[in-house]
Amino acid sequence: MVLFTEKMKKVMFILTMVSLMTQVYAQNIHLSNSHNLPNKPTSYIVDYLRIDSITFFSIGLQKSDIKKVRASSQEPVIVVTTNLAVVLNGELLSTTKEKKSRLSTINLDNIESIMKIEKEQSIELYGNKGKNGVLFIKSKP
Repeated sequence: MVLFTEKMKKVMFILTMVSLMTQVYAQNIHLSNSHNLPNKPTSYIVDYLRIDSITFFSIGLQKSDIKKVRASSQEPVIVVTTNLAVVLNGELLSTTKEKKSRLSTINLDNIESIMKIEKEQSIELYGNKGKNGVLFIKSKP
């Protein structure tokens, strides 16, 4: 039987905590900034909409909202594809092509608000298309 010294116990504890924190951060999409280029903040593209990190974290996406996450190797960008329906200025964007064409051209300065509507309320508002929740985006007039 191997006896653990106090030092070995501390190392095991630290490794366990790092593993646990990595899992928690991944679930909440707090991804590492280790891929960042010097002096360039990370930006996020959520369903073709480019936003800054403050806006991204204010939306409050959960693991269940995320379909796919990837980081760009050319620039400090994290691309997030969600399971959420997208509503822009009250209009439900029903296809990926429509999302891409409408959201990729919007500048963050032209957005008044972005919020996630939870499943229960989104089903009431948008029926079966809102079954996973809705990303509600309102642009400035």
